[in-house]
Amino acid sequence: MARIKETFSNYWVPIVALLVIIAHFLLANTVNLSKWKGGGFGMYTEVHYYYNEVFIPHLDPPLTVLADEHYEIEKIMKDIKRMPNDGNLEKMAKSISKFVSSDTITIQVWKPLIDSKNATYSRELVNELQYLK
Repeated sequence: MARIKETFSNYWVPIVALLVIIAHFLLANTVNLSKWKGGGFGMYTEVHYYYNEVFIPHLDPPLTVLADEHYEIEKIMKDIKRMPNDGNLEKMAKSISKFVSSDTITIQVWKPLIDSKNATYSRELVNELQYLK
């Protein structure tokens, strides 16, 4: 019995940990999973997803006001910041469609980029969706 535990701890535990790390990196680079999630192996390589910006042009009232007034929109906005995939953007578009008179809703998710060497701040478009009512 002691030999089985020793073999398990010597080989299987590191193999499982390695598989988790590989899965995290694949998901972070293919489906926009935040590097902060899934074990946080890359958490210090980018700015926290809380600072991602969800932008909907020509929205009146602004998205922040709608999120303050409607819990559903606030919840979806947090999901979009954490994982800005097309499914979450479409949920947001369906929720926002009640408040917009135009036929098309464009939702953009911007990620902040900070270059400490050059002391510059910029943004990168992570995902964009155009939703037709």
